[in-house]
Amino acid sequence: MRKVLLNMPMTLDGFFCGPNGELDWMSQKSDQELNDDIVAFFQEVDDGFIGYPTASGMIPYWLGVAQNPSASSEERAVARSVNRLHAFILSNREEKLAWENTKLLVVKSNDELVEAVQKIKQQPGKDLGVPGGIRTAQTFVRLGLVDEYVLMVHPVVIGQGQSVFTTKVNLELVGVKTYKSGVMRVCYRPR
Repeated sequence: MRKVLLNMPMTLDGFFCGPNGELDWMSQKSDQELNDDIVAFFQEVDDGFIGYPTASGMIPYWLGVAQNPSASSEERAVARSVNRLHAFILSNREEKLAWENTKLLVVKSNDELVEAVQKIKQQPGKDLGVPGGIRTAQTFVRLGLVDEYVLMVHPVVIGQGQSVFTTKVNLELVGVKTYKSGVMRVCYRPR
């Protein structure tokens, strides 16, 4: 059965974004090894779950980076890996999707989401990613839908913001890797 992998950047004090969704805290230091590992993560998954509000910004952003001749080769590599991902766009209502390689999943309750994810996990293919969207990540964590957490901990503290974890989750350490930029990749499984 396929696994659901939550891949999220976070601050050292555990926040994904600032109180108003700010992401300006992320490390801007060039780090080829980190970039290569981000690309490798997206090559390990072929489908991903993204909330509609996040998808409406994330998908056009990465499509634009892939077509931007002034983007760095590292940015374009990440864009290519993100853009090949088949995205299940989660919404509680019908939405018109303007992007290729996406499928709308209308889920109006937690039970409907759990059922949809379980069905998709049983389909053939590589593992499934949850690459972004704080509300989607929080919901997947709260409902116990995450099989492995891949947390990219950046060397910055912002003091307040929105956390991926809104309830207690017992975890087992699977692996740790540090990068020259000071970012640390920490992998956990639910215990």
